[in-house]
Amino acid sequence: MLIKRRVRRLAILLISLYLLPVGQLWYYQVLIAPRLNERPENSRSHENLELRGRLLDRQGKVLARTDKGRRVYPLGAAAAPLLGYVTERLGSGGLEGELARSLAGRPRPRTLEQVRRLEREKSRRGDDLVLTLKADLQLQAFELLGQDRGAILVLDLPTGDILAAASSPGFDPATLEKSWQRLSQDKSAPLIDRATQGLYPPGSCFKILTMAAALESSQADGPFFCAGSLPVTGFELSCDGARAHGALTLESALAVSCNVTFASLGRMLGQKGLEDWIKSFGLLEAPTRVPLAAAGHAPRGRPGAEEVAAAQAAIGQADMLVSPLGMARVAAVIGRGGTDLPPRLLKAVSRDGRTVDTYPVGPPRQVVSAATAATVLQAMRAAVDRGTGGAAGAGVAGKTGTAENPHGPPHAWFVGVAPADAPRVAVAVILENKGYGGQHAAPVAGAIARAALR
Repeated sequence: MLIKRRVRRLAILLISLYLLPVGQLWYYQVLIAPRLNERPENSRSHENLELRGRLLDRQGKVLARTDKGRRVYPLGAAAAPLLGYVTERLGSGGLEGELARSLAGRPRPRTLEQVRRLEREKSRRGDDLVLTLKADLQLQAFELLGQDRGAILVLDLPTGDILAAASSPGFDPATLEKSWQRLSQDKSAPLIDRATQGLYPPGSCFKILTMAAALESSQADGPFFCAGSLPVTGFELSCDGARAHGALTLESALAVSCNVTFASLGRMLGQKGLEDWIKSFGLLEAPTRVPLAAAGHAPRGRPGAEEVAAAQAAIGQADMLVSPLGMARVAAVIGRGGTDLPPRLLKAVSRDGRTVDTYPVGPPRQVVSAATAATVLQAMRAAVDRGTGGAAGAGVAGKTGTAENPHGPPHAWFVGVAPADAPRVAVAVILENKGYGGQHAAPVAGAIARAALR
């Protein structure tokens, strides 16, 4: 009996040792294989690129396709940080990686689930994905950035569609594998899409939101008076060059970008109140219809220094960070009469030339009243007509920003809408370490706004 028990135990042990690797193989090759294949960093998925779907712009122009076994990007560097890449050695990144589940061609069916999927979809080809971009506008936006580091984002007001999301520097997708080591170590981060993923202090562009919040909270009773500086809990906040603007209306305060006026409004709103408004404008969320977009960061004052944080945040400083997409969204709310629409980059799914799914617009959400939006829009028009944003040119309403940057010279911003009298597009421009927004970002914003309207 003792021998039989020992033999039985040995048999159980041997069977267990055999089943363990079999179980592991089944787990990795069957159970979670689809998940592993879809991971963007997986460069060994052996995907047949000839079966991979295309990326198209809103008018059907090709943004990414497969040709002779390799991925081709007709816009080159102009859209590379946003679209990403697919290569056998590096795997995939950007939209190409994030949307791989839809784009990737179906392998020859080896499992029952793959057979069922092929029966449902009738084709092994990956789906084509239609984006909201306009290819020609994307190219113009990238060209306007020139040699400057920065980003341009253009939103369509009726739909929330992203018409252009340009980021500089970019990279040449055709030589990505050869240049990978240099690009991946480049401190200028050419692989990052600054338009949707870059986070920056917004500078004085943020005064648009502060003004709207103050009006909605009945904290904007004027007139205001600027003596050139404002003491805040042991800290002195100044206007540019400590210039005293004197008596001001709220409209003229936005037009001349008076820090004292808006810091005073920030103190009245308080850090918590201001953060609630930042959240209400959608700056603290990553839009679900914009893959890989970054959420902003609210200001966080040190304990006992909340008043200073509120005053600084109200003029776009403190430790608050937002994306160009987020700031374009703020301008869009004002341009739409106080209504927010979630930004959208994905428009439709096409299979064998047929639209099989769409990403709907909306839903709309009222952020501020129409009266508040109209008042802020009038002030944005004044900022261009007779204030700091004159270089944006006629027909644009907006706000400049010169955002202090702890890592070097300030960033130049402009955020606005066009046409000023009946807005149809919103734009956000940031030029890193460029200096004054009115001098550098405003003319770029005016040019791209007029191009978008054409």
